[in-house]
Amino acid sequence: MKNILSFLFFAFAVTSYAQTIMTQTTTTTNPANNGMNINMNVGEGMNINMNMGNTQQQTTTQTTVITNTAPQTAVVYVTGYNGKVGCTPPVSEQRFNQMINSVKNQSFSDDKQRVTKQIVKSNCMTVDQLVDLLNEFSFDDGKLNTAKFAYDYIYDVENYFKVFDVFSFSSSGEELEEYINGRN
Repeated sequence: MKNILSFLFFAFAVTSYAQTIMTQTTTTTNPANNGMNINMNVGEGMNINMNMGNTQQQTTTQTTVITNTAPQTAVVYVTGYNGKVGCTPPVSEQRFNQMINSVKNQSFSDDKQRVTKQIVKSNCMTVDQLVDLLNEFSFDDGKLNTAKFAYDYIYDVENYFKVFDVFSFSSSGEELEEYINGRN
């Protein structure tokens, strides 16, 4: 197995929650009368009342604003790779060694495919890890079938060109290329 995983390191982005809260304040002034009242009594039972004025009501409002930003998710990088990421995080070297041993213990191609597909489906893999698994197969048909299946479970998608090197026949590589082009 290639020692590529010894260069694997994890960089985790700090998970943070940003929250801004402003409280709501309402100030209201009561109606005010800034006018005049005139009362007059003019002889023999005659009264005149006049009310002239300016009544105002003033309201000031501040609106509540709450801003929540989504937490940043953990980011995992493989040394030397800055391309498109298909899944995250890739399995550790120790775990991968257990996986490849499970594939090696299978006697028949169909069993190797079944085990490899289960491993790939349950874990995020790098292309180099997939190549190591595919090299356990004796024939191109098993490699091709598994390589097609594994495309959705690969971390470093832009390195998928490395898979073409596992095939004995160029027609297998061409079929894989058609499959990938049909997916994108």
